[in-house]
Amino acid sequence: MRRELITATCISIITFIAGAVLYVGRPVLIPIAFSIITCYVIYGLAEMLHRLPRLGAHLRAGVRYWCSALLIFAAAYGAIELLLIDSARIEAVGPKYEATLLALLGKMAALLHIETDASWTTFRRILLDTLNIKSMISLLVSSISSILATTLLVMLYTLFFMMEIGRFQHKLFTVMGGKANLAPLIYAINSKIGTYLALKALLGVVVGVLSWICMWIAGLEFASLIAVLIVVLNFVPYAGSLISVVLPGLLAALQFGQWSEPLAILIVLASINFVMGNVLDPWLMAGSMNLSPAVILMSLAVWTAMWGAAGSFLAIPGTVALTIIFSAFPATRPITLLLTKDDPGAHR
Repeated sequence: MRRELITATCISIITFIAGAVLYVGRPVLIPIAFSIITCYVIYGLAEMLHRLPRLGAHLRAGVRYWCSALLIFAAAYGAIELLLIDSARIEAVGPKYEATLLALLGKMAALLHIETDASWTTFRRILLDTLNIKSMISLLVSSISSILATTLLVMLYTLFFMMEIGRFQHKLFTVMGGKANLAPLIYAINSKIGTYLALKALLGVVVGVLSWICMWIAGLEFASLIAVLIVVLNFVPYAGSLISVVLPGLLAALQFGQWSEPLAILIVLASINFVMGNVLDPWLMAGSMNLSPAVILMSLAVWTAMWGAAGSFLAIPGTVALTIIFSAFPATRPITLLLTKDDPGAHR
């Protein structure tokens, strides 16, 4: 009993210290965490290239890794270029969107026959003060420089990690010494994590492309930039899909000043996210860990509380990586059972 109490106390202390370090060191740790995630995506893409029929078996590992890395770097460069191009346009449309919002509010008041009501005038004034579009756009534009700096830092870390990965693996196997039997296990863990993250990224690209086609046909402004955001939001469960549908709908309402185009965009984007989230995603992720909804929500809450918006993007990839690691060792396999929604009999 005393030994169990000491063990529980030690685990609690270690958990508290780890949480404190993660919270205090978030300015340094967040770019590093994104870089590690990016490296695993590159690793997963390289594994997929290896599985290509005919061509994959003839590609050397280094060629596959650097081809995948160039693909990621090219995508990051395109996103940065798009952000720089659209930043000036975003600031320019502020007055137009605010005028459209006033017109929409006027139509709503006329429809409800309350345009002369004093309470409606007060409500409209409070709403406009709360939803100050000009200040919101100015805040968004001012944060673009921080986003760009973080992205460049992540890409720099990723480049150095990719250059060191071979030497690090050699050092790791040297340090393990007599435990060389762990090498295949480590390779399997890395392969599972990389495949999961790469598939998640590819699914995000598919959702982003389909959403862009829908928005482009509707004539929505900033369709390309919103599509890039949708790709990133694919890593955030529940809230990410909701934002991917609602944000384009709201922008469509501010742009067109009527409800037909926004409703059409909402319906199509909701259908895309529903099919991807409930059909294609479970089918492709069948071999990965299926986190229980309670664990997903708790992970989002904890990581968002510690690392803010960045934590919401890293919560699920990090938790899935932990479940894959825990499932590889008999001593920690019960933790995997608690985190996932799999049948307990499947782990016996």
